[in-house]
Amino acid sequence: MKTPKIMNSVKWIMLNLHFWSVMLDWGITFFTKPFVLFPAMGGVALGVLSDLGVGTGEQIYLVVTLFCIVCAAIVSIFENRYYLSFGQNSCWRHYRIPCMLFNYFLAFLIFLPAYLNAPDQATGLQKLHDNLPELPERIRRMPIYVIAIDFSLVVGPVVLMGVLIIAEALAFVVLIFLGASKALRERTVSINCVIIQKKFLRALYIQILMILLNMGVPLCYLGVAVPLHYYNQAANNIIFIIYSLHGVSSTIVMIWLHKPYRAVIQNFFRRSHARRLSNVGTDHRKSMFEGKTATNMPSTVNIRIQYNVNILNVVV
Repeated sequence: MKTPKIMNSVKWIMLNLHFWSVMLDWGITFFTKPFVLFPAMGGVALGVLSDLGVGTGEQIYLVVTLFCIVCAAIVSIFENRYYLSFGQNSCWRHYRIPCMLFNYFLAFLIFLPAYLNAPDQATGLQKLHDNLPELPERIRRMPIYVIAIDFSLVVGPVVLMGVLIIAEALAFVVLIFLGASKALRERTVSINCVIIQKKFLRALYIQILMILLNMGVPLCYLGVAVPLHYYNQAANNIIFIIYSLHGVSSTIVMIWLHKPYRAVIQNFFRRSHARRLSNVGTDHRKSMFEGKTATNMPSTVNIRIQYNVNILNVVV
């Protein structure tokens, strides 16, 4: 509601990314709370959905799908910038909607084979215990769910989606850069317009870079730990903490980089501070008034002493 008119063209597409980023955060930190056992493709869901009776397999599918939707939303932002700036009169206008819908459609389908082909849990647990003989007994007693025996069924779809999204995003970045260079050469747009576009894109790049870092660090660890069969439960927990922070970091960066949103937050704190100072001033004036009134009002003891002194003078 505070987005200025100059950002109307990108408002809803930014809200789309922010919404799915927050949903992924909530999915990890509140609804599922995964306790993973990498390098094994298994773990325990400790979130609210488990208390509601939702199966662990369904929860894994939910989290991976939300991750893929966030990736598709990132591409949608770059595509939106390219289309509005340079692609409205190109042939891309005929293919943009089907291509973007394909990304979201793929996000819902890419992990479906792994979910539908989950192994028999007795066999999967035996395989997990054989691969992780050092697993503590207290963890062995937990309701562990094995999503796959072959890690490629789980890692493969996530890596494929990531590579596809990065390739598409880079393609749009290159197209935006080439379009801006051509527009400057042919002087079809003003320099001020290009400067504004570059500032917005720079802020967008930083915001999305924070999301990719929060996602990339866990994926890099996964790419090393799984092939080497390295098990470290503390590291597994830390990478999911990092993974779940991308919504918070993205929100902070968005407020910090985009001036209209930063101004709204600053005004909010200024008003709160001014209201607090006003309340303190009112209380101070009230206490001063009460103190002055109490000082000016003679006490009963003082009146009686003065009365007795006056009588003594009369007697003398």
